[in-house]
Formats: sequence, C-alpha cells, structure tokens
Amino acid sequence: MLRPCSLRTRLWILLSALLLAFQAVGDEVVRVGDSRGLSHALLSAAGELGGLDYSVQWAEFPATAPALEALASGAIDLRGAAAAPLIFALAAGARLKAVAVLHQQGQRASVAILVPPGSAIHSVSDLRGKRIGTNKGSVGHHLVLAALQRNGIPLSAVEIRYLLPADAKAALSAGAVDAWSTWEPYVSIAEVEDRDSVVVDGTGLPIPDSVWVASDIALAQKRAHIVDLVARLGRAQQWAHSHLDEYAHLYASQTGLALEIAQRIAAHMDALFTPIDGEVIREYQGVADLYRDAGVTRQTIDVTAAFDSGVWRSRSAP
Repeated sequence: MLRPCSLRTRLWILLSALLLAFQAVGDEVVRVGDSRGLSHALLSAAGELGGLDYSVQWAEFPATAPALEALASGAIDLRGAAAAPLIFALAAGARLKAVAVLHQQGQRASVAILVPPGSAIHSVSDLRGKRIGTNKGSVGHHLVLAALQRNGIPLSAVEIRYLLPADAKAALSAGAVDAWSTWEPYVSIAEVEDRDSVVVDGTGLPIPDSVWVASDIALAQKRAHIVDLVARLGRAQQWAHSHLDEYAHLYASQTGLALEIAQRIAAHMDALFTPIDGEVIREYQGVADLYRDAGVTRQTIDVTAAFDSGVWRSRSAP
C-alpha cells in the first residue's frame, strides 16, 4: 500500500491530472512529467516531436518525488528519475519500472550541496551540527547520506529539514537552513542568480545514473507509444551531447532562464542512454540498502523487479 500523500503532493497530482485530462483520449496520449521544461526542450531542440501517431502532454513538477507519486497514481505515464526517489517510491509500494538508463558524461555536478555567499561551510566536515534543506527521498537527500557516509560522519550529526526546492531556496536565503542539497536545474540557478557555492557534488560518490520510469499500468496500456518516445529521448540525448550550446540556447529561449544558466545545466546534464544491465541494478540495490541502513525506509527492497530492459534499445530506429 502506498503511504498517504502529503496535501501538497495530492494537489500536484490533482493539478497535473486536470491539466492533462481534458485532452487525453485513450491510449493515444503519453503524459510526461517534466521539471522546468528540460525534457520538452530537449525533444524540441533535437526535432524529435514530429511524425508522432500519438500526442505528448507535459506536466510540470517541482521535484521527482511528487512526480513519481503522480506516476504511481496514473496521472502521468513517464518521468525521468534519479535512483533515490525511485527507491523511495518503491518502498511506498509504487508499481513502477525503470525503462532506460541515462549514463552521465564527465563529472556528476548535476547534484550538489550549496551554501550562501559568506558561509563558513567549506567542506563536508563543516556540515556537523548544521541544518540542511532537501526534499525527502530525493537525489539531494541521497547526496547528503552518501557524502556523510564517505566522510565518516553519522547522520545524527546534521539536522535535515525536508523542503521542496522553492521552500529550501527561500530557507537558505533567509538563514533558516545552513545548506541546501539539490539538483539541476536548481544547482545552476542558485550558483548564477544567488552566487551560492558548492560544498560537494556527486562526483566520486556512489550516486547511480538516472533512469526514465514508467508505471506498470502505462506499460500495459500504451507500451508501443512509450517504446517509441523513449527511443526519441535516447536520440535526443545523443543529439544534445553533440550540440550542447544549441540545446542551451533553445532551452533558455523556452524557459526565460539566462543563457549562462542554461549552458551550465546542459553541461551538467550531459548524458547518453545505455542498456539496463546487472551493474545498474546492483547500484540501485546499493541505494536501497543505504536508505534502509539510514532508517529512511524500514524494509529491505529487492529492486530487480523494478527494471524493464525491453523498452529501450541502443539501436532504436528513427
């Protein structure tokens, strides 16, 4: 059984469902969860939204955790996710499948712990006794756990305040928290607009590659459309890898973000699709075990059943 959603999450799910429902027509629609238009801009920039025999509808979410609750409830069909929120959703009983892996190119700077200008926090060790804002079950939450563990610092040595990105950003600016653990596009926005500094990012830490996730219901009802859209996403990622600046310009124009921010986001999120394999599953199992050992989840989760390797193929045809 899924645990009851928070009021805010229920409102996000209801809003996304209302925004999409008036256009939805049976299995001819694939409803995709997005954040700040990243995936929509990617497909548009790569020219992958033409020639569809179904429609794609977009719903915006401030974080992956509420998006996965919407996915589990049937309000959307497909969503990108880091390992941590997927594990958190599985622990709550969500029936979801990871269908494609996005292998990060270069350093894993798309997730980071940030501090405001003038902060006395310069290293993970300096986080002892400090208040860290992040969304529960997010990759930001995972980063805190992984960074503390790597540095031999117990979780009890910090105070984690569970906040959605907008609330955490405001809390950091107001001094209500000392640090903020978040992900793109929020990392680059905070670095450029607020001049926040990175204490640690995900580079060198056991933070697995992200995945695209579909619900069991969506896979049963519209598998062919999801297979096609995931193939388009894979080709779009390949295009963006070779056209980062062009992608950044289009993303900036579509969202109104400053070009400098869009360029940082594009560089930080440079990833290519790779097959689901045993190593990926082992890495996700490690996240599940970390969450259990930290007391974030209460049960041991076997993640094997949460992967469907038949959706994405590395030689997907155009």
